[in-house]
Amino acid sequence: MRNLLLALALFTSAAQAGVLVNSPYWVVALTCSNNQECYAASNGSYTGSLNGARRFDDQTQATKFLNSLTSSLRDKSPRLEQHTEPQCVEPSDNRSNPGRPC
Repeated sequence: MRNLLLALALFTSAAQAGVLVNSPYWVVALTCSNNQECYAASNGSYTGSLNGARRFDDQTQATKFLNSLTSSLRDKSPRLEQHTEPQCVEPSDNRSNPGRPC
């Protein structure tokens, strides 16, 4: 009986666990002469690190940001780049999420 309860507890927790999926986000990449990696951090400043870039979960918002850049950043050939990162999401009753449990 104890083994049955343990197995049931493990199965229930695994069924309720989240799933690791690749979630998209967008940044504005720039061409900078002094950095191979160059991204807009705000509409008037930039960074040499993807970690410091202004990130958007929505492509429309990223496009609005791109259009708001100051002339000094517009001179650096701004362009949208899509990246992905692993994110743990809860499974939904109406759809299954392929991915590893997390």
